[in-house]
Amino acid sequence: MNSSWFRKLLLSYLPVFVVVVTILFVVFFQSLSEQNRKQAIKANEFLAEQAVRFTDNSLKTLDYQILRDTLSSADLKRFFGTDSDDVYGNIQGNKLIDDWKLNYSIIDSAYFIRVKDRFVLGDGSGLQSDFLDQPFILPFMNRQAQPGKWSGKRSFKPYQASKPADVITLVQGYPQLTKAKKGYVVVNVSLSKLKNAITPMYNPAFTFIRISDQAGGILMDDNGVDNGKRSVLASYISPYTGWLVESGPASGSLSRIALDFYNVWVVIALAVVVLGVLWVVHVTRRNYKPISQLVSLIRTSALVNPGIHPFGSNEFGFIQGALEQLMEETTRTRQKDNETIILQKKHRFQEAVLGTAPVRETEWQTDLLAFHVNPAGARAFMLELEIDRYAQFTAAYHHQDQSILKFVVASVAQEIAGLSGASVWAEWVADRRLSVIVWVPDEADGASLGMQIGEQVLEWVRGNLSFTVTIGIHGMAENLEEIRRSHEIARDMLHYKAVLGTGRLLDATAMEGAKYHGHDFFGTIHALSQSIRLAEDGWRKHLDELFGQITDAVSSRKEIESFMQFLQQQLNRVFLELSKDYRNVWKDADAALRELWANWETLAELKQSCAQIFEAAAGKLQTLKDSQGTRAVIGDIRAYIEENYPNPELSLDHLSAKFSLHAKNISKLFKEEFGGNFVDFLIGLRMDKAKQQLLSTDKSLQEISAEVGYFNYNSFNRAFKNVAGMSPSDYRKRQADR
Repeated sequence: MNSSWFRKLLLSYLPVFVVVVTILFVVFFQSLSEQNRKQAIKANEFLAEQAVRFTDNSLKTLDYQILRDTLSSADLKRFFGTDSDDVYGNIQGNKLIDDWKLNYSIIDSAYFIRVKDRFVLGDGSGLQSDFLDQPFILPFMNRQAQPGKWSGKRSFKPYQASKPADVITLVQGYPQLTKAKKGYVVVNVSLSKLKNAITPMYNPAFTFIRISDQAGGILMDDNGVDNGKRSVLASYISPYTGWLVESGPASGSLSRIALDFYNVWVVIALAVVVLGVLWVVHVTRRNYKPISQLVSLIRTSALVNPGIHPFGSNEFGFIQGALEQLMEETTRTRQKDNETIILQKKHRFQEAVLGTAPVRETEWQTDLLAFHVNPAGARAFMLELEIDRYAQFTAAYHHQDQSILKFVVASVAQEIAGLSGASVWAEWVADRRLSVIVWVPDEADGASLGMQIGEQVLEWVRGNLSFTVTIGIHGMAENLEEIRRSHEIARDMLHYKAVLGTGRLLDATAMEGAKYHGHDFFGTIHALSQSIRLAEDGWRKHLDELFGQITDAVSSRKEIESFMQFLQQQLNRVFLELSKDYRNVWKDADAALRELWANWETLAELKQSCAQIFEAAAGKLQTLKDSQGTRAVIGDIRAYIEENYPNPELSLDHLSAKFSLHAKNISKLFKEEFGGNFVDFLIGLRMDKAKQQLLSTDKSLQEISAEVGYFNYNSFNRAFKNVAGMSPSDYRKRQADR
């Protein structure tokens, strides 16, 4: 490696240095005077502007405070609405004036004057006839002057013995928004205090400030300075008060000391040029040495390919190529490490919390340290968060957007928990479900904090995203085994959102109604399938009864799916025994039900969709029955059976003789029309009547048996058990205990 870069570095420094010094040497004396003048003008413009801004801000703030108090102060309302005998109102008015003086140090004095009795409260209290400031306030009271603007400079003293002070005055009428005024609020600002507030901005020995009002009167000036020697370099007009602020140097002559030492500057400049050249050579050589050492070190390193030389033969080109190669390799390695850590963390979370692998408590504590999870306390609870209507979620968002939204939800959960002093470990353990371990501080109420965090997460998602989530919560847990148990309980709670509703927090209190209720689900399903088969209007009643039983029992999603699968199997069975036309009608409804089982979210949605499918099927079945012409005969037979069911002699032969049809034909028509044989229909009808008797009367079991067509009680008891799954006496007792 040669020293080409050293020569380039040296040659690049020297010309710049010589040119810069030469230009400075030539231009310095010509530009010094002009530069000083421009800087003086700029400084004075800035000073004048800052003085105006400070003055305007101070007066605006005071003006706004007075305006706000005249609009809203109850003390002012009371003072201007009463008379001088109201001592408490006068005290409160004086207190308001004292508050103004305390909060705004530039106030010299203030007073209120009430129009109806010409009473003055404040500095110079008394009647207006004795008030020293009467000449000033009288034009406002006679409506010859408009309130709301700052006056020019004037002299004010509240009492005869007081020393007059130069002030500017703001007069505000009360009330503000009406032409008829009950009184006026007068505030005097001390010009000396205002000047004292501005004086720290500049040095009067070198700079002066003069403020004039719109009429040309001098409000503030630096006294003691010869005005004849002063020149104004900058002026600024206040947009608020219209005052003119002028600024300039206190002395009329600018400094020209540098011009008096022209020869000295020439010698100094030549000496600086020589010393500068020597210094550049020395610094260049010293700065080049570490570069040379770095290049040698890189060339001998095994981490960089010495053959790569994309930037030429100089040292920096070689260094740049080597560094870029190292940075690319480091970036790739870091990305792989980050991805590996994320996957390891998620995998370990599933092993520990989901129990996919045995993890001991000591290993769990080590994992927390390794993955930088710092529990806020010894206790923790589980949040199981599930995205509602996940099929709609996946259809509405691209895969990348889904990942972003899931990351947002997890981050929000962590942030909300962190704001409450808790620490979090959250992982998406399934496509739609996020598991969150929340460690709470030892001194915190874990139960209430858990509910608070869960509700805040729900509210944030509901207010900021286009979908909702349901959260199951359980805890507190003090070790890994208890955390696993809490996870299982919180996860199982999500199975009940179909009944309890989505977009809410599910905990132990939400499950209080999930006590066991004995319902004849299968009997209701059987009745519903028969009603749909017969296309009777009663199927809606049975459907409402079925979903009412599911709601009353607070059934989980798995239980609801089991009921729906049994209903579908029952419907398939009753339609399988019918003719092809009936089976074709059911085929379409069956396909719609299968699609519904995969997409429903809540019990209300499931019920509504089932009603629509069954209604369409019932309409088609009704049309088919009407076209076959058998409905009248079989309807009469059914009506006869329902009316004469207590007759023990009721049979197919009895019906054959009654309706002049062969018994086999009646059996066939009955099965096609009602989906079951005559015997099953008769037994089911008699058992329904028996249930009504058991619940609504105190009749003995033998009496009920005889009334529904069984002279032999044992036959009745056996038939009832086959239908209801229990004896008549047990059925009556269970229903009475509810």
